[in-house]
Amino acid sequence: MFLRSIAQKGCLFLIATLLLVTTGKDWYDFYTCGAVGQCLSDAGVLQLYTKFAMSFLLTALAFMVASKAFSPRDAKLLRVAFVFSLLADFSFSKLKILVPDAVSMSTVFGIVFFMAFQTVLIYRHSRKSEADSNIPKVYWLLAAVTLAAAILFATGVVGLTVATVLAYAAFVISSTVVGILAPGKGYYPAPNASLIRWGMVIFFFGDVLVGLAMLSGEDHSAVQTIAEVANNFIWWVYVPAQLMLIRGAVKSGA
Repeated sequence: MFLRSIAQKGCLFLIATLLLVTTGKDWYDFYTCGAVGQCLSDAGVLQLYTKFAMSFLLTALAFMVASKAFSPRDAKLLRVAFVFSLLADFSFSKLKILVPDAVSMSTVFGIVFFMAFQTVLIYRHSRKSEADSNIPKVYWLLAAVTLAAAILFATGVVGLTVATVLAYAAFVISSTVVGILAPGKGYYPAPNASLIRWGMVIFFFGDVLVGLAMLSGEDHSAVQTIAEVANNFIWWVYVPAQLMLIRGAVKSGA
């Protein structure tokens, strides 16, 4: 137990250190490049490594809390969700390094994995008891939205990235609503329910920042500036949200 506690504290310390390094480099690049997308992309290779490292450490924390979880089943669902989160961040960061000519595809893969992440969270947060195995009804809505996005892409109305973003918007909005409402139905202890609610709300705003960061405009334009500034704040929102979702699995006092 002592070694596990030390390992968790070590992970938190490394995450904090990597977050500071990432933030410092992000703003240094913004200072030297200005709102020039290609320059910032070329200068931001270090951040791809540090962001993936933070995602790996967050996933490690999700696995470590199993022994302190108020529910073994909730801990298992949390671990499955964070595996998808890690795969998403691998696509957004490491895949861009490994396959630099497939930036659009790495983005699509990342979003798809985050759709899987939100799907698991919806299932996790909609539980009413330890034995509850009902399929959330919102899955039918998400299936319909995904089909509609696929049709829009197949008919050439929108590109693959836009279609994927549209589908993901439905997933994250649904997951946020479920995260706010469902944990209050008695399965989650009150402190855990509160962490999950706020974790999902903050995660949603993190995705809003991601959406802004995906904007593209002329160099030094207001649109490009908004995109780059939003990008520099994403992980300051993302990390606390993930930590809250992890902590939401831990029994009180543990």
